[in-house]
Amino acid sequence: MKRINKVYNYVQEACERQFKEKGEVTGVSAIEVAQALKIQRSNASSDLNTLVREGKLTKIEGKPVLYKVKELSITSNVNPLRTKDAFSEIIGAELSLKNAVQQAKAAIIYPPHGLHTLLLGETGTGKSMFAEVMYNFAKEIGRIKKNAPFVTFNCADYASNPQLLMAHLFGVKKGAYTGADSDKVGLVEKADGGILFLDEVHRLPPEGQEMLFYLIDKGLYRRLGESDVEHKANVLIICATTEDIESALLKTFIRRIPMVIKLPSLAERTYEERFELIKNFFKAEAAIIKTDVMITSNALKALLLYDCPNNVGQLKSDIKLAIAKAYLGYMMKRDENVCVHTEDLPEYVRKGLLKYKEKREEIDKFITGEIIRFSVDDMIPIVQRNTQIFNFYEALEEKRKILEQKGLSEEDIKLIMSIDIDTYLKKYLLNLDKSNLEELYKVVDKKVVSLVQDFLNYASKKLQKEFSDKTLYGLSMHVASSIERILEGKDIVNHQLEHIKKVYPKEFEIAKVLKEEIQREFNIVVPEDEVGFITMFLCLEEGTEEKDERVGIIVAMHGEAAATSIAEVANRLLGENYVIGYNMPLDQKPEIALNNLVNIVKKVNKGKGVLLLVDMGSLVFFGDMIYERTGIPVKTVEMVSTPMVLEAARKALLNSSLDEVYDAVVNLSPYVGRIYRESVKFENPLKKNVIITACITGEGTAVKLKSILEKELNLKEKDIDIIPMEIESKKEFKRKLLNIKEEKNVLAVVSAINPEDESILYISTSDVFDKNKLSVLKNAIEAVSNVGLIDNMREVIRENVRIDAEKYISSFKQFYSTLIAKGVKLNEDITIGLILHIACVIERIIEGKELTHVKNTQQYIRDYPKEFETIRKTVKILEEGCDISISDEECVNIMKIIYSI
Repeated sequence: MKRINKVYNYVQEACERQFKEKGEVTGVSAIEVAQALKIQRSNASSDLNTLVREGKLTKIEGKPVLYKVKELSITSNVNPLRTKDAFSEIIGAELSLKNAVQQAKAAIIYPPHGLHTLLLGETGTGKSMFAEVMYNFAKEIGRIKKNAPFVTFNCADYASNPQLLMAHLFGVKKGAYTGADSDKVGLVEKADGGILFLDEVHRLPPEGQEMLFYLIDKGLYRRLGESDVEHKANVLIICATTEDIESALLKTFIRRIPMVIKLPSLAERTYEERFELIKNFFKAEAAIIKTDVMITSNALKALLLYDCPNNVGQLKSDIKLAIAKAYLGYMMKRDENVCVHTEDLPEYVRKGLLKYKEKREEIDKFITGEIIRFSVDDMIPIVQRNTQIFNFYEALEEKRKILEQKGLSEEDIKLIMSIDIDTYLKKYLLNLDKSNLEELYKVVDKKVVSLVQDFLNYASKKLQKEFSDKTLYGLSMHVASSIERILEGKDIVNHQLEHIKKVYPKEFEIAKVLKEEIQREFNIVVPEDEVGFITMFLCLEEGTEEKDERVGIIVAMHGEAAATSIAEVANRLLGENYVIGYNMPLDQKPEIALNNLVNIVKKVNKGKGVLLLVDMGSLVFFGDMIYERTGIPVKTVEMVSTPMVLEAARKALLNSSLDEVYDAVVNLSPYVGRIYRESVKFENPLKKNVIITACITGEGTAVKLKSILEKELNLKEKDIDIIPMEIESKKEFKRKLLNIKEEKNVLAVVSAINPEDESILYISTSDVFDKNKLSVLKNAIEAVSNVGLIDNMREVIRENVRIDAEKYISSFKQFYSTLIAKGVKLNEDITIGLILHIACVIERIIEGKELTHVKNTQQYIRDYPKEFETIRKTVKILEEGCDISISDEECVNIMKIIYSI
């Protein structure tokens, strides 16, 4: 017989012996196995762990580690009722839950049919799960049949309507009330022969509690509307509550529930148990995403130590959200694997690290390395060598590779990446734990951190600007990555370099200081492109600290009750009257709904912004329109569902930021967001003329605006593209727009934020649905053909007028575009006439000749003040471009030509 088989047989025999003698299985240690079989302890430990991986044994963490058989092989003299034990799979069954498990077993085993049970415990302690394990145990020992029902009922659902509650629990006789046109079966009848689980029993009104007395006492009940017929039911009742039973339940009710089981809170459970819970949750998520999931040692410490007020339920939720962020980091090439870092955890979880110093001895036994991996196939944590936390360059290279595969030109690739580059930097590089230098030192050489620290102190004095620990952390990681890249001979390319040098000259010069220090310290040559990246760190705005206020949550849907129903469900489940529902009747005009929602947003907003969850149609665009009117940040998520609203409210109640709440909801659904990202891919080279759709509520709205405009303006046959983008602030928007203008001819901007650029036609989001406003954009598109006409006039000017034709035509095109943006209509004849007239005016001004006089100049200015003001402002483009000064009299001449006065 092989050694491993001998080990298994010994463990099985030992477990059977323990069960016979004690009535329970405690397990055996590796030392005990080694001594009994006279083998090396290391060999015994290796075989035991192999049997765990094969699913034949289970492992009980502790000192020492114990092993027991997964399914006890029963001999003839062992009680047949104890062939399996559903409770053995509960984490903590032998530790903090040991007493609760023994009580639960006693309640099920107690003759003849078991004892009715009341489970006590805080929200999230696992009362529902524990009740279901009791049901499984009852089936295993033969107390109830294998196909016996397990029926659950939340008493909060009908707490305010005793009659409806009785109908739901006990059933209804035909004719009992108007609309009761047939007999209806109640939950008690459905649970006959099994278990009825009543959750939140404290929400059961006194009338509802009294309804159960007769069933508990006699095993009999009547349907609603019956007076002379009684039905029999053999039902074991398990109740659960979070409240003090003395004040929440009738004493007569409590007396009828003989078994009361208190489940401990997460804070009352051991660190071994919490580690096992974390391990299980990680394995479950690994199975969902079908890949191993890893966690840094500091992130694991935080999860083990943080205050988790909503217990196991919240721990599970927080882990799920952290892994979702880590998965996003993996998709963005931040990591080589799905790895949870401290920055993927919410702030309240990271605070757990503050307890590490005093709990070090208890916690360190779970920390098996800098990175711990939880495998899909194996529950045993594996020590993993630390990997690079974030590779900024690889993320950019991946983006470039995708664009190249789509066949875009170098010019278009440069433009798109220049728009995205700071978004990568801001969202994925600086989303770091700002206080954990210990973690930073594990990733970055202390020499690099010290170098960056000194540089930021120098830059702070020069720029009169404070830099946070976040900037230190992010720039240190970036510099370390840059040095490694240079040493490996890889290129560093910054598509924003020229723009950065032009817009941030002072910061660029200061960034050169760090370049020189890196070159001196590491004996390498740092390219100018890298100086551009360093400059971006100096220019990033991190924003002010948010007040301790919550994000408002509004659900808006078409129909008479859809939104308020979802809001009510969310509020009930969360125990807070927090979510606001707005029903938009199908015949209600969008303008009325918009006005109503503007007022609701004003009331709901407390300084952190509002998340608007909608179903479809015009509601999708209301977020940007509300921002236009109120200045209140609004993020919009469409295709709303109840789980999404619950998640939004949960995150909001935890004081998360608007972005965090928005990301949590979008990540919750496998469809929301993904649709938008896939639809924004550029499949063909970008055209010269573009329209920008920009939204603060999320890129999805910008994409929808793009679709609407393409259809309304019939752009397929025209030489015009629409670029959708998400914006966070006016300053960021202007910078991105400046980038695009350097490469493309921007015809118009459709956005809630006015770019304040007179050369670009601005259409607000709400104007997209105004046919008159949209006609201005149509005119601008029609005028695009005249741009080619203007270029063709260059030779005519060069041959017939004594001025610099290149400089003039360039200035005239800007002059022309600005007029179009202001809604001025210019046909082909007027455009040609205007080109020649202004060229001759410039020639006369340069040569000092007399200009054509206009009679009644001041009268024209008084009669047409708006038109004159437009021309007076716009000719400044010609004055600056051609270095001349144009008089009011000549402006009146130009006005007469343009407006045919």
